[in-house]
Amino acid sequence: MRILAIPNAHALAHVSRLLEIAKILRKKGHEILFAGHGKYLQIAELDGFATRELPYITVEQVVRAVRTQKLWELYRTEELEYFIEAELALYAEFQPELVLLDNRPTARTSAEKAGLRTAAVLNVHMSNYRRIPFLSYVQMAGRFPIPGLTLADHIENAIERQVYDRVVMGDLNNIRKRMGLGQLYSYQHEEGNLSFLADVPEFNPAEHLPAHMRFIGPITWRNTLPPPTCLDRLDPERPTVYLTLGSEGLDELVVHLDILTRRGIQIVVATGATDVVGRQDVPDGVFLEQYINTDALLPHCDLVCCHGGNGTLYQALSYGLPCVVVATHAEQHYGGKRIQQLGLGQAMTLKQLRRQGMGKLVQAVADVLRTPTYQQAASEYIPLLKSWNGAALAADTIENWL
Repeated sequence: MRILAIPNAHALAHVSRLLEIAKILRKKGHEILFAGHGKYLQIAELDGFATRELPYITVEQVVRAVRTQKLWELYRTEELEYFIEAELALYAEFQPELVLLDNRPTARTSAEKAGLRTAAVLNVHMSNYRRIPFLSYVQMAGRFPIPGLTLADHIENAIERQVYDRVVMGDLNNIRKRMGLGQLYSYQHEEGNLSFLADVPEFNPAEHLPAHMRFIGPITWRNTLPPPTCLDRLDPERPTVYLTLGSEGLDELVVHLDILTRRGIQIVVATGATDVVGRQDVPDGVFLEQYINTDALLPHCDLVCCHGGNGTLYQALSYGLPCVVVATHAEQHYGGKRIQQLGLGQAMTLKQLRRQGMGKLVQAVADVLRTPTYQQAASEYIPLLKSWNGAALAADTIENWL
């Protein structure tokens, strides 16, 4: 079977989730081609997959839109039409039997136009079925439940879906209408004929799931990289923090980490595709690595500091590690607020950190490290997450379905 995998390659998680599924399908004898645009497409090449460039919105456009919440700037009509034409041309050339999607809405439309079946990976909060809205009144109330807040969350969810449908996906629906395709509502553009939720309901609950959608558990990147070069230099008597800069945004923290190292904390930084490796202004006690074999590193860590992406949060929880989240936009802050609500760590936004200074991050890290209840709560997720095998479940479901 020929499968075309099309992720949003601006983000590591969207590529790595399809990559983990693709590695299993390749072992089963299927041919997989990765296509997309973004700096993380290269990790598919590292695992021996062929890749093709497909035009897409620039990373600067993504960052600007999500950070300012001017989401109507994400997708422009003329760009959407160009992306769809490029996708259709690749379908005609490669002749796939399935299109595998992760956060590329145009690919569902082009696949429908070409008569191809689709399978999609997405998170609960990027679906029409999330129970918790981005602006949750229940979360804001915290430990003091107020009657009627659950209904308020339900209404807020409906409003958020409607706004996303009209403001963000309106142009794509207009294109679908001109192409003779049916209208999709709000986050349905992220779905496929099969849809896999890379979450666990205990962390990210959903409701009213349709028959084509199912939980499969987290899919985290299982790379074959060697252990980090700094492992032999870590002092086992000092607390160790794993800091991942994420796809965009937290690199500005690196030069300020001496505030933490002066407190006896050592920090291993996963830089990803950001250009900070080799910098001369890195404080002592901070170790920079581009990509990290987290299975080798996390057993030596006490805390994970990250931007709040689901993949990193689930990696941390699978090792029973609490988190400090510094979110750069609303989708990441969604995960951070959930971490805080469940007693798994603390959360803030990059905007708050810039306004209040590094002392806010130092305080959060110190509080989480010295408060055992955070680690206890995180440890409860170890057996829960081990009971799922998202990539294998998705691959088996796809093969049986086809």
